[in-house]
Amino acid sequence: MPDIRPSLPLLLGGLVTMTAAHGATPTTALAGTFNNSQDNACIQVSLFFYLADCSYGRSRPVIGGQELPWVGPTVNPVYFPPDSPHAVPSYAPKPGDDRIRPALTGSLTIDDRGTADGSDDLVGGSLVVGPAARSVVSNINSQAGRPPRLVEKWQAIRHTLAPTAVDAATRNDAGGFDYVIGRRGFPSLLCRKDEPADCYTSALAPKTTDGTAGEGVWAGPPADGIGVERAAVWGGGNPGATTTAEFEGYSCADEFGGKECLHANVAWGSDKEDPGLDNLLLKVSTDSRGRILRVRGFWTNEYYIQGGPPAFQVPAGEDNSWQGGYLQLEPVAEPAGP
Repeated sequence: MPDIRPSLPLLLGGLVTMTAAHGATPTTALAGTFNNSQDNACIQVSLFFYLADCSYGRSRPVIGGQELPWVGPTVNPVYFPPDSPHAVPSYAPKPGDDRIRPALTGSLTIDDRGTADGSDDLVGGSLVVGPAARSVVSNINSQAGRPPRLVEKWQAIRHTLAPTAVDAATRNDAGGFDYVIGRRGFPSLLCRKDEPADCYTSALAPKTTDGTAGEGVWAGPPADGIGVERAAVWGGGNPGATTTAEFEGYSCADEFGGKECLHANVAWGSDKEDPGLDNLLLKVSTDSRGRILRVRGFWTNEYYIQGGPPAFQVPAGEDNSWQGGYLQLEPVAEPAGP
């Protein structure tokens, strides 16, 4: 992922009091969750080995003349409290264990660039994830016995979102805008067929190893086909924002002398990845003074897994796999009246 390290003034102490004049840059303190208690994912193994389309938006229905049934995103990484007895590589997570939704705090700033036109506005800020532990299978290709697993722990992941141009701005009933960052738009939220209230990311999403048997777990792909992935191989992709990020209080454990922690492409602290988000799709709603009322976002970390016949390969430099989540933020305090 490109290293974009912006200089962004951040005001984290609370809601900034603003005037209604154009040219203001209101900053809103926010709190919520980085994700549900697990990530959902789509990896190359689902496509070439299990012949299943695990994309978010049904973007890979046919590869090399082979039709792939849509199973939708699968389940893999799980979050625990750092001191949980289950935050160890020897434990295979199970629905109903002590997994958590990682906390997310920070602030976002709306820069209206001195105009009344929302379409030229910028969104930027700083967000902090944690503390948390993340348990993830590090090599799904290992099918003999229990696949290798690693556990990363941190006190904080500090994300910086550079001021990013919105892709759409629609007037809302609060007198502000509903902004969208995402070239193709903001995706609809996938939910399970048997439990419509259980939505992405779900602990009961199909497993990668379910293959085509996972078809029908999700109610169906988005009608408009809008996905969460950045890379072009996913139906052209849906590029949004990116973040840069740094760990505080980081550690990682595996059962292979640290090899998986150092080199696995699913480890955010490895030599192949970093904790920054490769794609961040945002929907940000504001009031008439630019104060943020609500934030929803899809994020992915995207990477390359080697494997599969020639027809299943992607262009050089493209990613073919991803893990992702759905963040939710609200103002720390209710905005004061106009």
